Amino acid sequence: MTSIASPAEEQPTEARSRRLSGFASWPAARRNHWLLVGVAVCFAGYVLVAVGLRYPYTTDEAIYFSQVNPQVPDYTWVAWRAWGVPLVVAPAALLDLSLTGVRFYLVVVASAGIFLAFQPWLTVSRHPVAPVAAALFGGTSAAAYNGSLALPNLYSALAAVAATGYFMNCRRGGDNYRRSLLGLAVAVAFAALVRPSDSVWLVLPLFLVWLGLSAWRRWEVFAALAVGQIVGWAPWLVESFVRFGDPFNRLHLSSASLGGTHLYPDAAMLRLYLRLWNTGNPQAVSLNVPPEFRGGAATLANVQLAPSGALAVIWWIALACALVAAVAGAALTRRTARDGLAVVLVPLAVGVSVAFPYLFMMRYGQLRFLLPAIGLLAVPVAAGVLQIARLRRAPLRVLGPAVAAILALALIGVQVAATGPYRETVERADASATELIRALRQAGVPQPCALFGEAPFNVAYQMKCETAERFRQPGIGEPAAVTSARGRGLSVAVVLRRPAPAGTFLDRWRLATGGGQPGRWHVYLAPA
Repeated sequence: MTSIASPAEEQPTEARSRRLSGFASWPAARRNHWLLVGVAVCFAGYVLVAVGLRYPYTTDEAIYFSQVNPQVPDYTWVAWRAWGVPLVVAPAALLDLSLTGVRFYLVVVASAGIFLAFQPWLTVSRHPVAPVAAALFGGTSAAAYNGSLALPNLYSALAAVAATGYFMNCRRGGDNYRRSLLGLAVAVAFAALVRPSDSVWLVLPLFLVWLGLSAWRRWEVFAALAVGQIVGWAPWLVESFVRFGDPFNRLHLSSASLGGTHLYPDAAMLRLYLRLWNTGNPQAVSLNVPPEFRGGAATLANVQLAPSGALAVIWWIALACALVAAVAGAALTRRTARDGLAVVLVPLAVGVSVAFPYLFMMRYGQLRFLLPAIGLLAVPVAAGVLQIARLRRAPLRVLGPAVAAILALALIGVQVAATGPYRETVERADASATELIRALRQAGVPQPCALFGEAPFNVAYQMKCETAERFRQPGIGEPAAVTSARGRGLSVAVVLRRPAPAGTFLDRWRLATGGGQPGRWHVYLAPA
């Protein structure tokens, strides 16, 4: 017996149908705009689910926050750092938000950044390249892992994507020419403010396109690139003279800290990044270089990297199919300015350029270093997926959208699957940091204070304490940094994972927590 729906049951279905048909009838520009908004919102939810809001501060983050939080001691500022990230986190730091509040603030900022970075691409192509590219980039495990962190690479990526998009809009006959010029200058300036050296690799291919293609060869475009670089580099240059002698000495110090940045004519780092990408491993890993030149990274020989599985193979096949479709489809259009080869080749060239120093001029790496290249690569990949969806030949008219959907799901789904261990990793790190903070508060460490031993930067920042010399095994004599802190009237505590052996300078200190039990934090307080 066939059931007949009542009018009341039919109304919600009809309402949904009208809403969907109404969305489909919107102009393409309006529809793509709101799709991009939806992607930015989904990215925020993705980060909240995959990583959460309890990721403890990293050492880099603690240093960045300390520059703008007046309630925290000013941690060491070294030659290779820049002022972009401190400016991004300034509102949260000035308000002295809790860790959860800071993480939520950064998720909101990153989500807004996703929208702003891909917004100029809305007018580069009439097709939904911008929202699809944003989804492909935001869906990567590297973007999710860094979505709530105050590290420069995600913001450098967003600036690179935005700058390239605005540059594309600066072609002759492009829409909103003046606004695109302003956007280009602002995006390049922000890129230089966040990571000055990376901005050079961003601007170089854009300058070559400007030089080689008449569609972009207008003096205003060159001026926008130049002004953006000058404004973005200005704080770094001024600080170089004030704190580091001069810019050349600062560059020398930055290079020396990495063991020298120069060309390594091999594919060792490329192979390392492929292994990190295939496993979704976010940690820093170096080749076999001296400890002082690793940037805190573990050596490859001491890291267990999981072998690449079937999911990685699926992802690379999907990527290859999308890129081949993008190039072939763009070539067939025979247009170089709009929906043509330039839309595919320019972001691809810029992406290769910004990846070059990390692949061939350094000996340690982390997936987040390649975020600018990943963001730019997402644009031609999105164009390829959409090219397949628009196949019009009779045998492929039905299969095209289905194949495109499968490719998009493969590209995003494999990356989402790679984020599986992230939440557990964050929870373990948070539990360890929370345990130590609880031990320090139980010990009654008053401010102003200084932490030594194995106390990490993130805990020192949350306790508003200074931190300098780290050690696992205390020696017989008291370190000079500890003596200096005590001489300045600071409350000094030494934090160790294991109880200190007899015969060290800690014999005269009071063990406030830990009780000699293995696996617990042991807090030693300096004698009065």
